Amino acid sequence: MLIDLQKIDLAQEALRMDVDKKRAKVEADSDLLADLGMTLEKQTAELDDSKALLNNKMTELSCAQKGHDHANDKLNAVTNSRDYAALEREVENFKRIITQLEEEIAKLKESVDEAEEANAKHKAEYDALNASIEANQSEVDAAAAAIEERVAQLQAQSNELAKSIQPQILARYRFIRSRRPGEAVVSASGGTCTGCHMRLQPQAFIVLQRQNSLECCQNCQRILYFSAEEAQALHSAK
Repeated sequence: MLIDLQKIDLAQEALRMDVDKKRAKVEADSDLLADLGMTLEKQTAELDDSKALLNNKMTELSCAQKGHDHANDKLNAVTNSRDYAALEREVENFKRIITQLEEEIAKLKESVDEAEEANAKHKAEYDALNASIEANQSEVDAAAAAIEERVAQLQAQSNELAKSIQPQILARYRFIRSRRPGEAVVSASGGTCTGCHMRLQPQAFIVLQRQNSLECCQNCQRILYFSAEEAQALHSAK
């Protein structure tokens, strides 16, 4: 009965673990989505700043070109050598400014293009991950509902079976299950506990084979049983 009870309990655990793994995956993806969202927000802000700077530089270039054209027109109309020299320096100064602005604008355009490409890539990753999370969450919710129904059925079987087991034995089983993961009831094969893989004392194994009392492993404290198959094999050998 303990072995049957353990099978039911382990089945419940396996079902819950399956849902927990799915939930953990959704939570991990959600954390990743949040980080990706922050990165995307930062990149978008930096891209907007770069575009604003590019627009300012374009405005400065337009003003410099107008200033250059105006100075050049005055240069062509002037007849005084002194004024001509001053206007010539002004035209050259505008040329230097225009050349510098054109270089800065070219670099900014390249930077903006790269930023837009990276931003679009991260936006696509964000949207894909968000869609995946929504799909996985729906799957988890559906699986959880189905599993809870199955777990309730198994719990009912467990409660019914527990009624037939002596209270002190059931308490011992529950205690071991609360302290150790996995099985609390294991077979002793060839004089070895299959729970912790430690050899039993010869006398303890002999007592176990008589199957007249509840015996536990002296190392891991799991409840031991002597399998019918091994008992038959020993009987055949004798």
